[in-house]
Amino acid sequence: MSKGQLPQHGSPSTARLVAGRFTFIDGLRGIAAMAVTVFHAYEGNHISDLMIAMPGWVQWVVVRGYLGVAIFFVLSGFVISHSLRKQALTMRFVGEFFIRRSIRLNPPYWFAIALVIGFGAISAYFVKGKLPPPVSFAQVMAHAFYLQEVLGYDELNPIFWTLCQEMQFYLAYALLLALTKNDPGKWMQGKATTIGLALAALISLLWPLQIITAEPWRGSFLPLWYCFLLGAGPYWSWRYPGIRNYYITYALILLLSGILHGNELTVACSLMSLGLWYATRSRLVYAGLDWRGMQWLGAISYSLYLTHNTISGAAYRIGFSITGKSVASELFWFLATSAVCIAFASAVWWLVEKPSMALARRVTLSSEIGKGVKVATD
Repeated sequence: MSKGQLPQHGSPSTARLVAGRFTFIDGLRGIAAMAVTVFHAYEGNHISDLMIAMPGWVQWVVVRGYLGVAIFFVLSGFVISHSLRKQALTMRFVGEFFIRRSIRLNPPYWFAIALVIGFGAISAYFVKGKLPPPVSFAQVMAHAFYLQEVLGYDELNPIFWTLCQEMQFYLAYALLLALTKNDPGKWMQGKATTIGLALAALISLLWPLQIITAEPWRGSFLPLWYCFLLGAGPYWSWRYPGIRNYYITYALILLLSGILHGNELTVACSLMSLGLWYATRSRLVYAGLDWRGMQWLGAISYSLYLTHNTISGAAYRIGFSITGKSVASELFWFLATSAVCIAFASAVWWLVEKPSMALARRVTLSSEIGKGVKVATD
């Protein structure tokens, strides 16, 4: 899941066009994080009475808030493709890139792990008859290195599974470019890379088309590999228009498959991908969703995603212990809890995530030495 300064004067859209900032991407991150936050309020039965009182279309949207994950997956493919567009990858570069990426992502993630464990202990202390959730050192270490899915440990927080997938996406994609000796000076990074990406796309279809239904290994990224490639596709077809028809065919196959098999995640990823492709063609990618609040949500989206479940669970418990549950109280605590989650995520972004981004930028990649080349870390 990878994660905007507003101009002081002049047209925001014009300023961002000059800076080359993908405001549309940042805004979509904020939407995705809030969608998942709202979904967990529903899934945790915190707004059950409120949901019944809501119009059917609102219920439909809230229940599908989990599809914010689809937005994150697709955006990751787009952003990482952009980050590596000018890099001739070697195995050394892959290692350095992965270290930089880990430094950027790990501190907020490790903070979120500690938060879950700490709040579990506090809850057990104050709530009569409640025991702290069993947590082993091995389980924590597996989480720390994104291996809990592979090693079969229960998730400390149900949202952490997506990070295990993201880290595999990053590594597999970078290795693919390195092993095919990609050359940014050639069309589509060179013939070998073009073939490698095409084969990766074909292999990724095996799971959503249900040709294969089993995981190659526990916690494998392959069944969801297409989500990431649906983000890489619109980026590369933007940079190399000659592959546009191949990309659109790939996206439409997945969209049709998702509809036929009733897979909402596949449908959402496909539509998100096609939306990104349109955004690149219309230049909306540089100016869309360029609103101050939306851009701020995008900036803190990673911290919000990591911490909202823990913070909201505590906030709803305390709130309902004071007021009880009714449609009115659920609406009040939904709004109040959402505000608390955003405020807490903002603090985590400022105190943890922002410093980790700065630290990650201090890791020099071999391609940057003497060339002034920078790879995005956010």
